[in-house]
Order: sequence, then C-alpha cells, then structure tokens
Amino acid sequence: MPPKTRRKLNPSSSKKSNVPNNQSQVQPSKFGIQHFFERHSQNALLASQKLNHLSSPPAPPSATPPTNPIPLSPSKSNAASNGTVSVSPNPNLHSHSSPATEAADEVSPLVSKSTSLKRFNFSPGMLIKQSQDDGGDEVTWKISPVNERLLAVSKHTPVLPDSSKHNSFLIHQCSQTKGINTAAKFDKWLSSPSPKGKADKKPLLQANRFGLKRLNPFQDKEVGDSIADENTCLSSRQTPFCTPPSLPYCPDKLANGVASHPLGLKQHKKALLELLDQVEDVISVEDFVSSESEPYSSKAQEGMSKEIPVTADSIGNDVSMGTTNKVSGTSSNGYFLVLEVSEKQTFPESGGSQWPYKVLRLVNEKSGEERAVYLWEEWSYSVIAPGDTVNVIGEFDEEGKCNVDHENNFLIVHPDILVSGTRVAGSFSCPRRTVLDERLRCNEHSTAALIGTLLHQIFQAGLVKESPTVHFLEEYARIVLQKNMESLYACGVNEHEIYKTLTEAIPKLVNWIGLFKDTQEPQVPTVDFGSDNGAKKVEVLEVIDIEELAWAPKYGLKGMIDVSVRVKVDSGGKEGHEKIMPLEFKTGKMANGQASAEHCAQVILYSLLMSERYLKHIDSGLLYYLQSDQTQGIIVRRSDLVGLIMRRNELAHDILKALTTQQLPPMLQIPSMCKGCRHLDVCTLYHKAFGGNTESSGLGDIFDSHVHHFSNAHGVFLRHWDQLIDLEAREMQFAKKEIWRSHNHKNENSTGCLSSLVLDELPQQESHKENRFIYHFVCRYSRTNNLSGSDRNSISAASSLTKDLDCSLKSGDYVILSTESGHQFVATGIIVELSPDRVSVSFSKGLRLPGGNLSSMREKLLQEVWRIDKDEIMTSFSVMRFNLIQMFLDNEQSSHLRKMIVDLAVNAPRFDSGCIFSQDPAISYIWSEKSLNDDQRRAILKILTAKDYALILGMPGTGKTSTMVHAVKALLMRGASILLTSYTNSAVDNLLIKLKSQGIDFVRIGRHESVHEEIKGHCFSGMNINSVEEIKLKFDQVKVVAVTCLGITSPLLSGKKFDVCIIDEAGQTTLPVSLGPLMFSSTFVLVGDHYQLPPLIQSTEAREKGMGISLFCRLSEAHSHAIAPLQSQYRMCQSIMELSNALIYGDRLRCGSPEIANAELKFTKPISCSSWLKIVLNPSEPVIFVNTDMLPALEARDQKTVNNPMEAYIIAEMD
Repeated sequence: MPPKTRRKLNPSSSKKSNVPNNQSQVQPSKFGIQHFFERHSQNALLASQKLNHLSSPPAPPSATPPTNPIPLSPSKSNAASNGTVSVSPNPNLHSHSSPATEAADEVSPLVSKSTSLKRFNFSPGMLIKQSQDDGGDEVTWKISPVNERLLAVSKHTPVLPDSSKHNSFLIHQCSQTKGINTAAKFDKWLSSPSPKGKADKKPLLQANRFGLKRLNPFQDKEVGDSIADENTCLSSRQTPFCTPPSLPYCPDKLANGVASHPLGLKQHKKALLELLDQVEDVISVEDFVSSESEPYSSKAQEGMSKEIPVTADSIGNDVSMGTTNKVSGTSSNGYFLVLEVSEKQTFPESGGSQWPYKVLRLVNEKSGEERAVYLWEEWSYSVIAPGDTVNVIGEFDEEGKCNVDHENNFLIVHPDILVSGTRVAGSFSCPRRTVLDERLRCNEHSTAALIGTLLHQIFQAGLVKESPTVHFLEEYARIVLQKNMESLYACGVNEHEIYKTLTEAIPKLVNWIGLFKDTQEPQVPTVDFGSDNGAKKVEVLEVIDIEELAWAPKYGLKGMIDVSVRVKVDSGGKEGHEKIMPLEFKTGKMANGQASAEHCAQVILYSLLMSERYLKHIDSGLLYYLQSDQTQGIIVRRSDLVGLIMRRNELAHDILKALTTQQLPPMLQIPSMCKGCRHLDVCTLYHKAFGGNTESSGLGDIFDSHVHHFSNAHGVFLRHWDQLIDLEAREMQFAKKEIWRSHNHKNENSTGCLSSLVLDELPQQESHKENRFIYHFVCRYSRTNNLSGSDRNSISAASSLTKDLDCSLKSGDYVILSTESGHQFVATGIIVELSPDRVSVSFSKGLRLPGGNLSSMREKLLQEVWRIDKDEIMTSFSVMRFNLIQMFLDNEQSSHLRKMIVDLAVNAPRFDSGCIFSQDPAISYIWSEKSLNDDQRRAILKILTAKDYALILGMPGTGKTSTMVHAVKALLMRGASILLTSYTNSAVDNLLIKLKSQGIDFVRIGRHESVHEEIKGHCFSGMNINSVEEIKLKFDQVKVVAVTCLGITSPLLSGKKFDVCIIDEAGQTTLPVSLGPLMFSSTFVLVGDHYQLPPLIQSTEAREKGMGISLFCRLSEAHSHAIAPLQSQYRMCQSIMELSNALIYGDRLRCGSPEIANAELKFTKPISCSSWLKIVLNPSEPVIFVNTDMLPALEARDQKTVNNPMEAYIIAEMD
C-alpha cells in the first residue's frame, strides 16, 4: 500500500523563518501536579508577584481578570484560526510575544506560507520521515514513532515512542457493550455539562492554583476562606480535585518531540513495503494544502493562532493537518492511536489574552478512520505523545472531531493500564510513592492495618445478616480471627488482644446497621451531603454485594468496593427515590485536609466504577467513619471527575514511564514527610542508581545515610536487572489485551483463554476451611447437546475444551471470569482442577452478576455464557523488583548477598578446610549410607562445609532429589533449620514427598489448591491451628519449611531466619526470583543444571540482554570450585548417554552401574508390526534417527506452540 502522493507545497515554505532567534514566543507554562486542596495563603502572594515576569497560560478576557492560570476557552461556536506562523528555533524557551512581534505576527495567510513551520506533522501513510537541513544535500531517513508502533503491534514487540518515551505494547481495548440504553444515558451524562444551578457551588476544599513548581500542602501556610474567589477556577464552582497544568518529568518533552528520536537508522524500502502490507488499509494518507486553515476546531476564536510544534527539527515542507472524511456524529467506538499532537495558542482579534489548546490526530486501529480531538482548558495540559493509546468518551461530529473541555467529554490516556481508585486518590501528595507501591510488593505487616481489615469483615457480615446482634458479631469476630491467624502471627500479636479491640467497636457497628438498615420510617437517619445539597434521609434497603471487584477498562480504572447498597433517599419532604451507591467504611475518625479529600476521591471513583458496572447513573456515595461514628454523603460532580481522571491519566503515564524507561517521578524533597515514608530506603537507592545525588534529593543527611554504601557497580547491576524485569513485564502485559477486546472473544493468539463455557452446577458447599466456593464449568455445547448430563465426555465437547486446555492454563493458575455476551468482568479465581471436559475454579465468594436479586441469580448464572482468561498478574514482577532492591539495603544480610552475587571477582565462596571429624553425626551418616555413591557423598560434604554457598550440578538421572533428601537429613542432625524452595509447586512437593517417606516432618506454606494431595496435611490450612502460640510451637518443633520462590511473601515467613536455604531447579529460575529466598538465610545451596533448560523468558529482548542467565549459572561460571557435580546417572543406557555427552556434557556423564550401561528393551511377546517399526524397536539399536523427509511431516503452529502432527503420530505408533 504505497503512500498517496502529496500535493507539492509552496517552495518558499522550506526557507528559514526571518524571525530572529531571540524573538519572544508564547508557550503555556508547564506546572508540577498541584495538590488538589489549597492550604497555604502564602502561595497566592508568591504567585501574584511572579506572574509579572514569569510565563503562565493566559486567561480569557473578562471584566475581572482571573488569577487562575488555567484559561477558559473562547466561544465554542467560533471558527478556527485561519493562519499559522513559525516560532523561535529555540525549543525550550518560550515567553509572551513583544508588541513588535505581535505586529509582525498579524499577517495574511499568504505571508504565512513563506515562513517555515517548525512542526513535525505525522502523516499516517508517511511512515518514514525525510529531514533535510537547509543549505545541505545530506538526507537522513528515520523511522517515525508511528512506524515503530505499528511494527511493534505486528510483532508483539514493545517499543518506546520517542517524545514521551511511552511504550506501545499496551492493550488496546474494545469499547463497552453497544446498544444498551442505560449505558448510553450514562455516557451522555458524563459527556454533558453539569446541571445548571450546581456549577456555582462552593467546593469541599480550595484548589491550589498558584506557583510554577510542584507544591506541597505541608510547606506553606493555610489559606483562609477569604482567598477563595470565584474567578480562580475554570468554572464558577471549584473542586478539590482540579488538576492544574502539569510539568512532565522530561521538561524537554514537547520541545524535543518525536523528531529527536536517537535512532537514525536507514530503512530499506522493502521493510517499509512489508510494514505497509501488514497494516494494510488501517492507516491512509490524506492530501494536504499548506494554505488551508485548521479544519477541525470550532472552539478557537477567529483570528490568528500560534502553533507550538511537538518537534524541534524543522521539516522542509509546511504540512498542515488534512481534513478527515465526513462521518456521522457518533460516540467513540474503540481505542485510538495518537498520530500527531499539536500545541497551539489562540487569541481573539481584538488582542486579548491567549489560550493554549492541543489538537490530537487519531486513528482508530480497528476501522482505520481518522479523528481529531481538541483539548481545551485544563485538558490542554495533558501529557500525550504520538504513539500513545487513548480512549475518547464523547461524541464526534460529522467532521470527525470531538472537543474535550471542563464541561464536555473525557479523554482516557493509556486506558489499558487499570489504576486502582485508591492509588489515584492517594497519589496527589507523592506520585513517586504511588508508583513504587505499584511496582513493588512489600511484605510489611501492620497491626493497625490488620485491625482495619478485620473490622471491615465484621461490618460486612453484619450488613448481610438480618437484624445482627452484638453477640452475633462477637462470635463472628472469633471466626474472622481464626481465618486471619497467619496475619496475626506476622504482626506479632495474639488473638486475645485483637479480639478485645474488635469487641469494643462492635456496638457502634450494630448501632449503625440498626439505624440505617433496620430502621422504621420515623427514625430514618439523615446524612449531610454538603452545603450544596444539604441533609437527606437515607435508608439502606438492600446490601447488593460486599468487597465487589469492579474493573472499568473504559476509564482505565479498577477498585474493590467495600459495600454496594441500594438505598432510599428522601430530601426536603419530597418523595424518596431509590439509588444504588457505594458505601466506603473507614475505621478511624472523620478526617480533615488531605486525608478527607482522598477518602472523598475514593467514593467518587467507586461511584464511577459502579456506574460502568451496573450501567446506571450513580451520582453519590456514602462514607462511614467508625471511630467518630459519623456518616458523610458524597456527591459526584463532573468537575471532581475531571480532576480525578486527569490525575489518573498522569499516574498511568508515570507507571508506564517507569516500566519503559525506569524513570520514577521526582522525589518529594520534604524531609519531614519523607523520613516517615515506607519507601524511604528504596526511593533513595533508586534516586542514586539513576544519577541522583544529595542535592537533587532534597533530603540532605537523610539521603546520605541510606545510600552511603551504594557504589557505582551496584548501580550498574541494579539498573541492568531492573530493566530486564520491566522488559519481561511488558511482554506479559500483551496477554491481557484479549480480555478487553469484546469484538474478538477468542483470538487465535490467545494461549490462556477458555470461551463458550457454562456452569455445570452451582456449588453446594464451600471448599475446605478457607471458605472458598468451587464452580464447575463445561463446554457450552456439551450441556446443550446432552441435557441428561450422562455423556459429558462427548467427542465434540471434549475436543473443544481440551483444545483450549492445551494452552498455558493449568491447575493453580489465577484466572479472570467474565461474561462472554457483555464481556463484563465478574470475579477472579484459581483453577483447582482440569479435566478433558471440565474446569473447576475456586472463588473467594459466591458468584453474582451485577444487578438482579438473589431469587433470580441462580437462573441467571446457569444461563450465562462465560469466558475464563489466565490472569497474567504482575505480582511476580513486583516481587522480583522487591527482591532485587532488597539486596542493596544497608544491613548485614543484604551486604553479605551483595558480596557474593554482585561483587563476584573479589568475593569467592568459602568452605571449611579443617579436618572433618568422624564424631560429627552428619559426617558419619553420609559415610555409612550405602545408597549414596561417591559423587553424592562429595556433594553433601560440599553442602556441610559451605560457609557462604554451594552449587550442586545435578545432571540428568544422577539422583539429584535423593541427594537432597540425604543432605536435609544430615543438616537436621546438626540441628540446622532449613528453607526448601523451588520455582514450581510440583518441584517443591516432589522433594517433600520423599522427605515424608523418610519420616521427616515439615511445614508446607502455599495455597491449598496448589499443594499436592499428599502434602496438604502439612499446610497450616490442613492443621487444627487455633492460636498464634500454636503456630509458634509448630515452627519450634519443625526445622524444615517449604515454599515456592514467589511464596516467600507469606505472612508466616515474616521475621523468620534459617541456617540454610536450598533452592531446587535453580538453573531454571531467574536471578531476581532466586534472590527472595536467600534473604532468609546466611548460607544457601543452589541445585540445578544450567546445561539443561534455562529460565523461561518470554521477552526476546530481555533474553538477549541476559535475563536467561540464572543465578546458578552466574555463580558457577565465576567460581567453579563451588560446584559439586553429580555425574553417575541411572536413567540411560550407554549409547543414549553417549549422545548426551557428545552434545552437552563433554564426556563427564557416566553410567552408575554396568546394568544401567547395558540395559535393553525387553518384550514379553513377539512384535507384530510393520518392517520399519521392527527396525525402530530393535533392542540392539538403542538410538535410532527416523528420517521423515519423504513424509508430509510439516510443522504446524497452534497458538504459541509449534508442533508436528506427523512426527507425533510416528511416536504414538512406537508406543
């Protein structure tokens, strides 16, 4: 699909502008994210002084000039500007134009044609950009970010668009269900202005509007009510969540733009044609005329406009945005790829203030249609770059354009990054802390947080109980404590202390439930919904759900709602009406300031999530504070949603930037706040690792005390592995994109999906003591074709489901359950059983579809068609990052690991070189055990004498597991405590089964569903443990604890230390995963074989950069004297072993006995088969190569798996 030919532009447009380099320019100021409440009066005074000499976004003309730096747009009905002029070549310096400049700018469109326009304009079909310096003949060809984006999509290879360093691997979601009236009404409400009469109401808190840098509410003095002025907000009503202009963390982002990409690669025409063939007609080229005025905008005032391009490189031709095809006015359907971002300044003809706005040129990746979005007012400061994915919530007019401003529509940037409402609400004070929360999984345990969790469970149980009593909740408190015994152990408290605390709060809970839920008409309580709406009577009619998971890819949000309730609201004597709303429960006192605003933000976002989930307009919520026994009503206003969604967009940008460039948001630089932060250690380490210093940290001695031990070599190691983890995480995120593409429920590339499922039956009882519900799903056609259910193993059903089960789903996997019809997320669970015709999934609570009542829910569940997707959760990567950064903390254990793993050359492992006395019972046992060969004895002795670590090279068939069993017994004879780990549950359980056969007791930590049946009795969930003391006693009695490498975050391991840590299958475990268990012991043993399978790495780039190098491989190559090889094998005869020796082991592998070396196949009866099969099965020929060249033995690709059906058939014939 070659690009269409452009019309030749005016030759004079390639000439340089005559405007001097020092000419003043207009550019909107970029602010740091302003805190959403204004507490400091000094801020206003500083702003008024600085506005005289610092650039700020101009305000619209008005009788009383507003102080708000965010401008109002001009009249939305006016035509667009009809001329553009070039700006100064200096891309980073912009200021208000001088009078002379303004006079020079007021020229006709014909004059503007002769001035060069410093603008990088993407043409969708122009995937290769030509840039030519004036006065030179050299032409360089560069791959544009759009080219990289499309190439990445076609190859599933994530790349980073240049201007904002955003990556393009993200999921592109499909739009939500169409044709639903309630959804359309809700979208219309979101896209429309606030109701008249509510726009001029007083905000909950004043929004911070002043200053040119990121401000903190704790640095300045509080602002009085007198400072609040109606002219300081975009509309007459302010909001505590107004988000002022934000300064990107790369200040030169918009200045350098997309043309500053460092990849100056020459591109062959064939590559371009191949790429164009791949994308087909998704993107097309429009003809452009440089003299045409901006065709889209209906909001800009008539007159001149100045365009601030997103590139610093001047393009030889003046290219303006072409006109899109005429389309009927329609709401956004699908997600868009950003092709071009243009920043502009508009001002009226009379010469008033200027208003910045942005124009986004978009293409629908499904339909290929182009659209244009105009961002006005506060939206104009959104951080967006070519190559990003956006979702437009609003309607496009017939010309394919949509205006997003303070009153209309929404723009969701990176909608595939689902950010929790709690994260958004808590990110205003310190975005860096929130991003670290997202990237790291800490295993810290807080008593206060645990009490809050327990009270939530008790309160929710009371809500669903008909007329609960104090006695009922006290008894339920005991049940809750029993379920959370492991967390009590981790916090170091006993159940009696916590029970006393819980029972003190129960009377208040019972009183609230009786007041709001079981009240009589005259005693209906009133709730204050703020000065705007006053007090209203609220009665809870029904508790719809508790701990309701709500995911809304449409808004890029997710959350867990404490309680979803249906209430009756009555105000001002008017007849009450029923509503659905969220109820958020807080165990503390009613908060003020920042905490209060965060709580309100949570309720507002939960209301938005419920609106999307229930497809109803939900405009309010309830907030209950237990300690102060107060209930507050929260009204959802559009102005609040605008600020919160913009904050969500910036947070998504920060998370994505950290994932793609390892750059975190800047440090807060407030010692009084930072010194108490839970992330202080890792925050300072990351800052130094990525070039920061004491001065830039703003923490002085606090910073130095946390990083004084951190060397340059440590920084190199941390940066390298942090990047590798992120590369792998980006690759794994591709797996989630199909979940949200409702137009394609079963994509051929999906490897973790089961579709067209129905419930076989509803659970009759809960599973084991963890109170989980197990649901059984079968193929849709199996149940409909076999109503009797007698032939569940029908070929059609089994083949359909089994074909799906051939993908990556397996028992123990986390999965997402959604409806296939509406593609609505319902719950997350764990696969507990797989069979050819059925999959069983365990859920934490009973399934329930949004809406409806309990009486009809059973029928709805049985009639629904379901889809199960593998939940490629990012938890493992957050654990890996946490493991990595833990190794660089300033403590003894971390220092020891750094010496062994990072500083390889100067820190060789140490072994006890003294005499081994026969009095040592462990040594005596090793020499007396007749089942051990010499290699195995030497390996166990290596373990016993290791002071730092030992490496056991277990070649195939050499009895590696048996050696480990005897090594454990020898260590136990010395009284050592042992942590046994491996990457997989099966590897851990295989070792434990052999230990159990030897009479060795142990504790198995892990999910009940994932543990082998023979081992479940050794889990705490399978024991009769009733107190924290019993857990302590069990750990004192048992010296062996087993867990997977990623299971080390269990609360049962909090504060535990072991003498020795043994990691099995270490050759197949990545280095960051291996680091976690090593933090629990002073000595470790790695058992594996790096000559066999390396760690499984999905990302090609991560694998090429070294993520496939395991810790076992790294240490064995650095210090070979630490290796104890097991070379005597008992699995293969001599001929087969020689093949392995020749290909891999260099003749180091040997047969363990003559019987093994000479072993042959023995048949109990004569073979009756074809001649070729007789040759293959000849016992005297142990190794046979079957030539399939003459057969149609072609490889086939099934999803991500490559197989050969013909060769599989041949192997089956031999069996």
